[in-house]
Amino acid sequence: MQNVTEAQRDGVWATQEKNTRLFTDAFHTCRSVVLLFSVNKSMAFQGAAVMTSPPSPSVPQPGFCKKLKWPCSPPFRIRWICTTSVHFKFVGHLRNTMNLGEDGQPHAVLVGKDGQEVDKSAGEGVVKILRQSDLEAKGEDDRP
Repeated sequence: MQNVTEAQRDGVWATQEKNTRLFTDAFHTCRSVVLLFSVNKSMAFQGAAVMTSPPSPSVPQPGFCKKLKWPCSPPFRIRWICTTSVHFKFVGHLRNTMNLGEDGQPHAVLVGKDGQEVDKSAGEGVVKILRQSDLEAKGEDDRP
């Protein structure tokens, strides 16, 4: 959780080195790249952020990279759009058609590894729930 907290404070993230090409290509070819953050075994999403730069050695490396047991990608800048944790029970109904099970059926959006792509509908659904939770945490419910 410290890595996510640090990223929320500093606006910088790095992923596993093996995902560098995926993130670089996504940044250069997609209109917007939104990252969903979920700490392993937390049973929750801790927020969502938009990539604002591609992975680059010119971005300062996050402190958490020094503590990891695997090589990091070059860091990249992010802008947080929501930072409130939401338990998986609130998003488990959303299916990710970009992550199919052995039976060919889409997994729940909460199933995935670092760098897992998420289809637009499922991603928007998670962000909507995260944003609503952010508003409720601040006492600003936007429902009519």
